[in-house]
Amino acid sequence: MAGKLVFSPDALVRFRDGTIIVHTTASAFPALEVAHPMLAGWLCQFTRPTDPAVVLAALGAGDRALASQAVQALEHNGSLVAAGSEATAAASTEAATGQAHRHLRVLARSAYELAADLRGLGPSAEREVARRSGIGVERRLLALLAGVDALRAELAKLRDASIAEQLATLGVDGASRGLRLHIGCGRGLLPDWINVDVHPAPLAMNVLWGLPFADGSVAYAFVSHLLEHLFFPMDVRAFLGDLYRVLAPGGIVRVVVPDMEQCVAAYVGNDRSFFGSRRETWSWWPENATRLEDFLAYAGAGPEPGHLFEAHKYGYDFETLGRVLGDAGFVDVVRSGFMASAHEALRVDSVSAVAGARYGDRYYSLFVEARRP
Repeated sequence: MAGKLVFSPDALVRFRDGTIIVHTTASAFPALEVAHPMLAGWLCQFTRPTDPAVVLAALGAGDRALASQAVQALEHNGSLVAAGSEATAAASTEAATGQAHRHLRVLARSAYELAADLRGLGPSAEREVARRSGIGVERRLLALLAGVDALRAELAKLRDASIAEQLATLGVDGASRGLRLHIGCGRGLLPDWINVDVHPAPLAMNVLWGLPFADGSVAYAFVSHLLEHLFFPMDVRAFLGDLYRVLAPGGIVRVVVPDMEQCVAAYVGNDRSFFGSRRETWSWWPENATRLEDFLAYAGAGPEPGHLFEAHKYGYDFETLGRVLGDAGFVDVVRSGFMASAHEALRVDSVSAVAGARYGDRYYSLFVEARRP
């Protein structure tokens, strides 16, 4: 124990049957379990940099030995670290972001499996967990929800500044008009358009936050292979309603989605070329998937929980897409073709490799345009 020590930023404290349990979010070493009330309060000194030799010297001989052992155990499991050390600093931004994405996959899958386990066990889960640990499943889930809600609230506070900084870089403000939005741009950026997607897009955001543009400020919107990644109907309707808001009267939206009508026809007609040629565009596409596996995955049926963000969540034919656009207030909903828009500004499908994917001389995608009246 040399120099000052402080609790690591990821140190966790839990309580069980009169015992205080201290560990970290990442260490594989055992937690320290403390049942001594004095020791629990004494350790609170390390919420700020503290010299253990100084505070240990102030204790009586009996308590000093116990406290010294606790400090050593907390150093060992990473809960106490040297003040100012790299351990107290955040990990590199890129590494931490990658890890966070992996954690979210595990969390999504774990939440599903937890729900399945609780349904299987029924009321006995609440009763037995409460008997063994002093607190039941429902209260523990509330604690988890509180943690998630607190993190989401903290992230929500970052949105406005992040969006404002990006818009300033793009030269867009509340007075901007005649804008062109490319929403769901991926790596295909359109010059002189505002390219919107999750990070690292030029305007990186979650489109369900609400589009950060003034009412009626947009002349054209190109939305390629985004809608199938939103939950239908709630998220899709919210997004299209917001898109309607930012479009100027007479503004046009061009929407590209997988054409599920073609997919159904190919399945019923046993069109092997339709399914087999997908690997020409998507090298990762399973080689030996059955037609039904292929069709249902493309339609968004039963996505893997751990990959829910990237997975398709719904499928569209012209009738369904036309209806949801109409429900949002759009009129003159028309079917189009690849690079066949009646509006020169919207002949941009080639920027999207997915929109351009085809089998033979036919395209996998459905191309639709609609107008704000």
